[in-house]
Amino acid sequence: MAQATTITPEPENEKEKIHWPYKAGFETFHSETTPVELKIQGKIPDYCSGVLYRTGPSGLKIPLPNGSTTHFTHWFDSLAQTHRFNLSPSRVTYNSLHTSSTLLHRIQSTGIISIDFSFAESSDPCRNLFRKFSSLFFPSPIGPSDPASANIGVTVHHNPPGFPPTAKDGSTRSLYTATDAYIYQGLDPETLEPISVARQTALHPELKGPLSSAHSQTDQTTGEVFNYNLTLGWRAVYKVFCTNNKGETRILAEIKDAPAAYVHSFWLTENFVVLCCFSAHYQAGGAGVLWWNNIIDALQDVQADRKAVWYVIPRTGGSYKRYQGEAFFAFHTANAWEENGGIVAEVAGFRGIGVLKKFYVNVLLDEKEAEKWVHKDRPRFGRWFLEGVETQGEGRVERVWEQPEDISFEMPTFNPRFGGKKSRYTYGLLSSHAVVADGIIKFDTIEGKHLKWEVQGHSPSEAVFVVNPDGKEEDDGVLLSVVLDGHKGTSYLLVLDARTMKEVARAEMNTVVPFGFHGSFVDQKSVEGEIYPVNTMDM
Repeated sequence: MAQATTITPEPENEKEKIHWPYKAGFETFHSETTPVELKIQGKIPDYCSGVLYRTGPSGLKIPLPNGSTTHFTHWFDSLAQTHRFNLSPSRVTYNSLHTSSTLLHRIQSTGIISIDFSFAESSDPCRNLFRKFSSLFFPSPIGPSDPASANIGVTVHHNPPGFPPTAKDGSTRSLYTATDAYIYQGLDPETLEPISVARQTALHPELKGPLSSAHSQTDQTTGEVFNYNLTLGWRAVYKVFCTNNKGETRILAEIKDAPAAYVHSFWLTENFVVLCCFSAHYQAGGAGVLWWNNIIDALQDVQADRKAVWYVIPRTGGSYKRYQGEAFFAFHTANAWEENGGIVAEVAGFRGIGVLKKFYVNVLLDEKEAEKWVHKDRPRFGRWFLEGVETQGEGRVERVWEQPEDISFEMPTFNPRFGGKKSRYTYGLLSSHAVVADGIIKFDTIEGKHLKWEVQGHSPSEAVFVVNPDGKEEDDGVLLSVVLDGHKGTSYLLVLDARTMKEVARAEMNTVVPFGFHGSFVDQKSVEGEIYPVNTMDM
């Protein structure tokens, strides 16, 4: 069983760069529709009994009937694929499915990639000019009615309150994938077959804007789920809302003085929702998104005078507090909590949106181009402090500290028991030697120390923290990560001790799991549990 190894620092001589085989994680287009049993090494803890779901893009190269392939322009737009690992101490099975089968068959039959709305796929802005112009003033529901035509696969949510069951066995279980829009794809929790399409209007009729956050925030104690809905046009409107464990939704705040920004994630504390409109703004109050039919062409890069605008919204609703601070961009927030009359918020930040360019297919599949991005536009994990959340007037926000680039990380995660509470440890993905993730780090925010798991040529996915229910310490638990062994050309499910960052077990596969985005672990009791009441209107 390979343990973490220390990799020597980056060589200064360009010719001595470390070879990091990773392309199989982007090129493999494969699914296992029937569960297959994996070979276990080591001992999986009893408390890991449950299901790990992962979702994200499938392989970049879509096979065509004539033997050739085609692909999207940007990795973020590749067809969604969802994965299911069923874990017990003695047995692990895996199945997966391409969940955009209707869209896949259309591409394979025509050889043409055509999609109504995407992250980066180019669109002729003059096509259907009147329809585009009209949509600025009279927006219509986005997304398909055929579940298998939906290309949704950024985050995955088990039994979200307010949405109907999706289980084919007649139980009250549900599984939904989400993206940065107000539309969701419902899947069968076992087979992953597309069952339904749901929209935020099912939660509340006023949640009609096309954009939202893929990363809703859940209170682990109350079961409440928080998110925002963004209406575009000449003036952007954010509606921050909460759905309780009875499936009832209320709007906490309507924000009309914020810039239309790309906001992939936000924070939740015990008493507040914290929304930051990062400094990558959409053109013309968001009208650029409707004009270009994609995100990336409509985004303006970060500029020093385009401040990040923060909002602190009470979870009970009512007046919110506004802050302006240093300009930056971010994908992923970490934890946040209340302290000394203010709020501590941690996030993996970027100086600009250049990082989006490294995920173009012509970069990822060209090793020389990819090498240029190994040290470019790296994240900087840092902590911010928002002063005086209970005081009147516009507040002050400052960066407290920031990690150096060489040990900074993305995809931050932490013990979910500490969500909204003061925490010490944050885990994330390193990209020190390759254009993809090449290590997992544990960062101690109190002592400033870190531990790493790194194996040469092994590329991990986002680490998912599974809590040890009998644990007493914050780092009592394990991390689950799907890893590509680039040398063998196969993947495995890694189980890491969250305290020592040592491997305790793995489940080996005979195929490659394509690089993806995010995952969630559902313990066995929750797998067998029931969902919250449903609001059935306007699905």
